[in-house]
Amino acid sequence: MNIFVAGVHGVGKTFLASQLPKALGLTQTSASKLIKEERALPDWGTDKRVGDVDANQIALANAVTRHNEAGTRLLLDGHFVLLDAQGEFSPLAADVFKALRLDGVLLLEADANTIATRIRERDSRELDIDHTIKFLAAERAQAQLVCDELGIPLHILGECGPDTFAAAVAAVILKADQ
Repeated sequence: MNIFVAGVHGVGKTFLASQLPKALGLTQTSASKLIKEERALPDWGTDKRVGDVDANQIALANAVTRHNEAGTRLLLDGHFVLLDAQGEFSPLAADVFKALRLDGVLLLEADANTIATRIRERDSRELDIDHTIKFLAAERAQAQLVCDELGIPLHILGECGPDTFAAAVAAVILKADQ
């Protein structure tokens, strides 16, 4: 059982995932954390740019497999589109997500100004609002493409609280367990 929580940086993935009730039986982690553990990498900077995308995705798939084989059900937060070393959008191929054996995807979205405020407060970094709007659109388009290609249910959630998020996760678990 693996559920992917997607969205651009600053949309609230980690915050909402960390509020999830333990009774749902999922271990919350991030794709970046699993990649770092698998590759023994130091922390990445606050600009969120990624260099070796292919090796990172192989490491992610290996880490997820290792956790699943140990009986861990994952709530994994990450992205369908990364920012490459030049800050350009780099959509991840469906094969990356196929290797994660996902039962469902929750795509979180928020207003670009809200995201900019969160990033400013969290990372002391200013975002270009137009770039953020394009990033949101690219993330949604790639999420839809990947989920359609792999036959994975996609649930798009606007700005929501912990209860709405937990209900969406529970619905994915219920459907997967049937």
